[in-house]
Amino acid sequence: MRLRRIVVGTDGTPQSETALVWAADEAVRRQAELVIVHAWGAPAEHHAPYARYTWHRDLAFQRSRASAALDRAVAAVHDARPGLSVRPELVRGRPEVVLAGGAEGAELLVLGSAANQAGDGHLGPVLLACLRRPPCPVVVVPPVPAVVSRLPEVTLVGSA
Repeated sequence: MRLRRIVVGTDGTPQSETALVWAADEAVRRQAELVIVHAWGAPAEHHAPYARYTWHRDLAFQRSRASAALDRAVAAVHDARPGLSVRPELVRGRPEVVLAGGAEGAELLVLGSAANQAGDGHLGPVLLACLRRPPCPVVVVPPVPAVVSRLPEVTLVGSA
């Protein structure tokens, strides 16, 4: 029997934390393993040449920061859902490539979105890339307003 798995991308932002909570709840409901993916790399590897460069150039520093963010995500899930099977994946590479590759054959790829918070309704480049060629059904979890006590409705974009 193939192990069911749900993949969630995390980067330490509030949007990814909301997606993480939703994905953990869904993994419990489906009795699936939760794979928490954090892509990392030198920002110059991922930004346009004209974008302002403000990050630390040391790869060991970048990896350490990414690892700490992933550890926090895993700890949050273990605290909230103690019995849930969780597999963390820290992968160097472009987030859209890492997420698509990690979600190949998964039941769901869960991603957070800040589109509603930004006020313009535009989705970010990583989310758009994952929606353009989805490796599996994709769930986009919008941010939860501070005054709301329940998770928002989500949009499921399926692949055939």
